[in-house]
Amino acid sequence: MKTVKALFGASAAATAAVMGAGALIYEGALNTRVNRFFVERFKKPTDKQDDVYGGDLYVGAQRWFSENKGEDVAITSPGTGRIHAYLFHPAEETHKWAICCHGYNSAPSSTAVFAKHFYEKGFHCVCPSLRGWGNDETSYCSMGWRDKDVLLAWIRYAVAEDPDAEILLHGYSMGGVTTLLATGEALPPNVKAAVSDCAFTTCWEQFTNVMRSYAHLPPFPLLYAVNAVSKLRGNFDFRKNAPIEAVRRSVTPTVFLHGTADDFVSFSMMDRLYEACAAPKAKQAIEGGLHATAVVKDPDTYWAAVDAFLEGRI
Repeated sequence: MKTVKALFGASAAATAAVMGAGALIYEGALNTRVNRFFVERFKKPTDKQDDVYGGDLYVGAQRWFSENKGEDVAITSPGTGRIHAYLFHPAEETHKWAICCHGYNSAPSSTAVFAKHFYEKGFHCVCPSLRGWGNDETSYCSMGWRDKDVLLAWIRYAVAEDPDAEILLHGYSMGGVTTLLATGEALPPNVKAAVSDCAFTTCWEQFTNVMRSYAHLPPFPLLYAVNAVSKLRGNFDFRKNAPIEAVRRSVTPTVFLHGTADDFVSFSMMDRLYEACAAPKAKQAIEGGLHATAVVKDPDTYWAAVDAFLEGRI
């Protein structure tokens, strides 16, 4: 009996330790305030990042975003509460709308390079704050899962503002996940096309890869613990957050783009998403593009693929 009690006690202690570690990882990865605290203090830009974010294209787009003073609009929607976005309206009236979704550990301004392109083509541009980031009033990230509801709310907003709206969805990284998850929902016919830039296939697979490659931690049992914490706290289930399943239901024409040198979200995920997608589709690899840098690595190829895909659709 003493042996059984000892084994039970050891098992309970081990379980508690794993769950405690899972809670710490959950807070560090998905509590955006904690995440920002550590990123601001300990993350050091690499030379590759400096080349991307210090380049004329990116810096010029950031300047455009700041100087054009996009209107900070807040709406309240069932299922999302109060949410924010920056809106840029073109000088001439148009029915074209682009909703541009940003990535993890980012904000609406990071979509500037995309929003500027669409704005110059006559689109109204909506740049939302996703859950926990930018001007959003919540504190936890859901890696696109709850963000799809934010995106759906802004789609409804665009249609209410303009019943003849022709809507393009664009997202990079986590914003690409958000976009693909939304295309798996029943969307109004106003949504004409989607652009997915370096999205992952499933959140479970992405966190597995990151834990192994970046954190050098074992996915089992830690990822199971992180997922359990996420579900217990009412956030999301990592296994259900699966864009690859959403695109199987999609009827929204979608173009997939991804940098071949992406070592964060595997380049191979683009082909798997493309193959799974049931809607009209196209894909474009950007040679040498790192994660979330395809548009600045080779803007000519990037925009040629996107604009060609959109022609005749919006």
